[in-house]
Amino acid sequence: MAPLKFLTFFIAVLAAAQLITAAPSRNAPKGHKKHNHKPVSGADAVQTGEPTGIQLPKNTPQANGLATNWTYSPRTSGPKSFISDGSPDSTAFVSTLQTYARLASLAYCDFKSAFTCRSYCDMFPGITLIKAFNTPNTTTAGYIARDDSSKTIYLAYRGSQSLMSFIQDSQITYSNYPAAPGTRVHTGFLQSFQDARDIVYNTVVDEMNNHPGYTLYLVGHSLGGAEAVLQTLDFAQNAGYNSSNMMTYTFGQPRVGDAAFSSYVNSLSLNFIRSINQNDIVPHLPPLPLGFVHHVGEHWTENPKGDVVSNSQIPPAKLIKSVL
Repeated sequence: MAPLKFLTFFIAVLAAAQLITAAPSRNAPKGHKKHNHKPVSGADAVQTGEPTGIQLPKNTPQANGLATNWTYSPRTSGPKSFISDGSPDSTAFVSTLQTYARLASLAYCDFKSAFTCRSYCDMFPGITLIKAFNTPNTTTAGYIARDDSSKTIYLAYRGSQSLMSFIQDSQITYSNYPAAPGTRVHTGFLQSFQDARDIVYNTVVDEMNNHPGYTLYLVGHSLGGAEAVLQTLDFAQNAGYNSSNMMTYTFGQPRVGDAAFSSYVNSLSLNFIRSINQNDIVPHLPPLPLGFVHHVGEHWTENPKGDVVSNSQIPPAKLIKSVL
C-alpha cells in the first residue's frame, strides 16, 4: 500500500474509532447515562460526552468549568508552538466560550417548529427558531435562530454524527476553492458546505436585512466548524459582512485547506475563535504532511485532559505523534 494511502487509511480508522466512542447523541439531557460521563463542575459544566476519567481533574486551573485557555498569535501558531507562546484568556472570555459551545451542541438536537429540546434550549429562552436544515446528499445539518433581546442571529452547524458525514469527513482530497483562485480546501468539507449553502445563505441574509443592527454568530463543532468557516467566508464575499457584524466560534474544528487558503482567511481580518484541545484528534486532521494548515484564531486548553468543549476521546500519544 502506498505511503499516502496508508496514512489516509490509518487516519480514517482513528477518526472512525473516535466517532463510534464519542459522538454526541441527539436530544440528550444533561447527565444522560448514554454518555457515561460526569459533569465537570456541577450544573454549569458543558456536557461533552467524554468517557469517565477524561474530565478535568479537580486540581486543574479552570474557569467556569473549562480549563484555562491559551491564545496563539498568528506569528506563533505554527506546528512548533509551545504553551509558553500563549497568554491566558480571561474568565469572562471563557464564560463566553462556554455559551457558544452550548449553542454549537444544540445543532445535534432534532428541532421541529420551535427552539425546544431536552438539552440546553431552556438556557436560551429568548431564542426563536427560524429554520432547521438537514440536506439529503451530505446530511449537512444545523439551525438558524434569532434572539431579539440581544439583537443576534445564530447559525449553527452539526458535527459528524451520521455515517455519510463521516465519509465526507474522511475524504482527504483537495478541491480548488472558487472564491480565491490559487487556494485549495478539503473536498468533503467544500461539498458539505455547498450542499446547504443556498438555503442557509438566503435565510440568513433575509433575517439580517429584516433586522438592521443585528449581529450574526456562526458556531460549529468538528465537521460543523469547517462548514461554519466556509459559510463565514461566503457571507464576507457575497453579503459584505465583516468583523463589525459577524463572528465565528468553532470547537474541535479540523484543518480546512492548504497554506494558501489559510493565508487568504487570515488576510480578511474576520472574527474567528477556534477552540481546540491538543489531544483531540479532529483538529490534527487532515494532517500537516498532506499540506493542510489551520487559520488564525486558536484558543486551546492548557491541560491535555481538559477537552470539555469538543466531544472527543484522547487517543494514544504515540499514535498521534506517528501520524503528525
